[in-house]
Amino acid sequence: MVERRRCHRLPLSIPVKVYGRSPRNHPFRAVTATMTISKYGGLLDMKPRVKLGQRILIVNSFTEEERECRVVYVESKQRGRRKVAVEFSSADGDFWHVYSPAVRLEPATPSAVAGGF
Repeated sequence: MVERRRCHRLPLSIPVKVYGRSPRNHPFRAVTATMTISKYGGLLDMKPRVKLGQRILIVNSFTEEERECRVVYVESKQRGRRKVAVEFSSADGDFWHVYSPAVRLEPATPSAVAGGF
């Protein structure tokens, strides 16, 4: 079976806060971390119950940026923590700050260094 993805997943643990509502409409806030990420979302380890298609809000704890997401997968575990995959509602920028192109650094010329201080 060939797996087709829009982009490569990276196994990174990035701390996040997740805000949403339980299936019984109770608000929740969860502090967790990603298991894998992609340009389009991520896989989380969560205790609060969520359902497929539900909208939640994720906050990147490093940058405090927030992004609305849609739940696209929920592990069928009955109790405890479960894997939850989310997809960003919009693809605005690099939410995880790991997909931006690398910045090429050039050595400074002696005249630039002397004149810069």
